[in-house]
Amino acid sequence: MNRASELWKCLRKGRLLIDTCNDVPGRLSSVYTTRLSSLSSSSAFSHVVDRPFSQAASAAKDNPEALKEATAQMPVSAHSGPSIGRRFYKSAYAKEASDGDGYLVMLDHRTLKTPAKTYLKVPSLALAHAIAAEWEYQDQDAIRPFTMPLMKLTSTAIDKVPKEREKIIQNLLDFFHTDAVCCRHAVDSPLGELQAEIMNPLLDWIEKEFGCRPSHSSSLFVGNQSDEVVEALRKALKKTNDWQLAAIDALSAAAKSLVIALAVSRGKLGIEEAIQAIRLEEDFQSEAQTTWKHVKTEQGASRIIFSNNYVFITSSNIQQ
Repeated sequence: MNRASELWKCLRKGRLLIDTCNDVPGRLSSVYTTRLSSLSSSSAFSHVVDRPFSQAASAAKDNPEALKEATAQMPVSAHSGPSIGRRFYKSAYAKEASDGDGYLVMLDHRTLKTPAKTYLKVPSLALAHAIAAEWEYQDQDAIRPFTMPLMKLTSTAIDKVPKEREKIIQNLLDFFHTDAVCCRHAVDSPLGELQAEIMNPLLDWIEKEFGCRPSHSSSLFVGNQSDEVVEALRKALKKTNDWQLAAIDALSAAAKSLVIALAVSRGKLGIEEAIQAIRLEEDFQSEAQTTWKHVKTEQGASRIIFSNNYVFITSSNIQQ
């Protein structure tokens, strides 16, 4: 399979944004259809990468200073504010780094930077295209960071993870003791039986993958996992690169489960299977308490989080 087809296959995962949540702005939804559908052939692939930079360079020909270390930085406030000002660029696109090691995102002739003023260089063209698409579909009146989850996740991988790896790993292991896969209802209850059906295969996989099995309990006073299990997972997390750890951290927070995050990141679970696992108790209880519309909205929010992270994991691991 060529790189264009692999990229398209990866980014199609983001179509869940369109199908499952009505609150997603239409322009953001287009990121994974209109903009990226042009990448389904090799000729379109090179066209998207090369042509915009040539146009930007030509436009700046009469102003050499414009191309001298021209950058565009995502403000620190982007992580919390609803908008960061008006759109100041005409087009966003991906470009191979001059040293041949990774890919950059360009806003016209400006190289995009993270909030910490580091060049936003990513390991795959797929991820660079996905981030460029988030910038490309911003409205003229405002740039809205909350519609750019891959930009935020990438900035975290570049700015935060290298400095805080040990802290991130320890936090993941601390919360692992209350992992949603391991904390359940009584096994003889209808929900407990359903949880065993869905969750036990994940524990089987952990045992096969890492050589030890986490315990599970229905007690209100959940006990700690064994040192053997914790250290096995610590060893696995330490072997991840910054991109993988950033995704696992975000997935774990969304799922309230390190087990599910590891299963998704290592290809054991797909998005739909992961959503089924993390929504199991809520969906079971919601059948008698809420309307289907409310349940669908909740599921949509979960799918958006997992879709973003799935695209991040997949695209950052595509071999160029």
